[in-house]
Amino acid sequence: MGKNYLFVIAIDKYSNGKILPLNNAVLDASKLIKILNNKYSFDLILEPLFNEKATRKNIIDDLNRISYLITKEDSLIIYFAGHGELNPLTNRGYWVPFDADKSISDFVPNSTIIDILSGIDVKHLLLIIDSCFSGSFFNQSRSIYDHYQKLNSLNSRWIISSGRNEKVSDGSIGEGSPFSIILTEYLNKNSERTFSVGELAVAVTKGVGSISKQQPLFGSIRELGHQNGQLVFNINKTSVHEVFNHSDCLNKIVISYETSKILKENGMSQESIFAYYNVNDKIILKKYDTETNFLCSAFTYEELAEFIPQDIKVDKHTFIASYDGYDQLGDLEKGSYDYASVTFQRTDILENPFMAICRCNDRMIAFSKTKEGYYNNLIAWGKNQAETAGLMWKMLKDENKV
Repeated sequence: MGKNYLFVIAIDKYSNGKILPLNNAVLDASKLIKILNNKYSFDLILEPLFNEKATRKNIIDDLNRISYLITKEDSLIIYFAGHGELNPLTNRGYWVPFDADKSISDFVPNSTIIDILSGIDVKHLLLIIDSCFSGSFFNQSRSIYDHYQKLNSLNSRWIISSGRNEKVSDGSIGEGSPFSIILTEYLNKNSERTFSVGELAVAVTKGVGSISKQQPLFGSIRELGHQNGQLVFNINKTSVHEVFNHSDCLNKIVISYETSKILKENGMSQESIFAYYNVNDKIILKKYDTETNFLCSAFTYEELAEFIPQDIKVDKHTFIASYDGYDQLGDLEKGSYDYASVTFQRTDILENPFMAICRCNDRMIAFSKTKEGYYNNLIAWGKNQAETAGLMWKMLKDENKV
């Protein structure tokens, strides 16, 4: 299992008095370090480069040093907050270091950063850039939702920028930039045990776009070995116990009592760190600590995902969705269908914003029919990911697939 690392550069004050100082770059960076370290187990791989430490030489040297300090199984977030510049003739972007004059030769080109990053062999690399013209790093915005284990298994190289090729706000003194406010608010208030960088990017781009004129972008750097994976954030156990102390918070990450009973009746024996208890004839949700008055386990998504196979066997009798209904797979060539898999994603349904669905070759499948002749679709909706995972496990059990 790889480790999570963070490298931070933030510049408020510049040696050249002609470059206007910023209000919140170091403040925003400090907030991010605290949240990622305390809640998501990201350690600083090197000391942050703040203000006078963030010279052109130090930035380039430290970025190069990282390749010797990290392994290919690790994940790395690089955060830059400071001035950015754009060459209007070439449309190429630059970071402005502490010791820069107004000459482009004193800046750190995006191309130099990309060259250095190409030598950092890691599992996941995420650039978060809060500066003017940060969108010059890429030309497209996208987000992906998929099964977290599969997302995490593939290498990734992503950027979240605070804007397009445009000037962006630094915010009022002591408050933070609009980009940083939304970014840290999402990380701080998040109650999902697990989420992907794609989900983080969607929240940040929507949030910043709704409170300011700038529009963040999210995209990949394919020339650095991007394989469509995603960095997956996991709340560490200490934070889980601190944050999820009350039922209203726990309800966001565990299955409902009704689903919990169903799983228990169907033989789910996995233990959970949370549970439902009968206290004075009331059903109480809390951290598991005793068998007294215990009713059933309150599973999280992370706990249930271990019991959902990544590869679910299909055969010629399996039904697969077509344009006008379902067809049996039949005797296809060997290798044309090997297995089905379950993916998890968000929906636009307010009451049930999460969905789990079993597909083969990107099409929904069914293994059986009801007495009335309807197909038993393997699709589940729920209030959170844990709920959909629990319901999907029950469906797969009914089909003898787990």
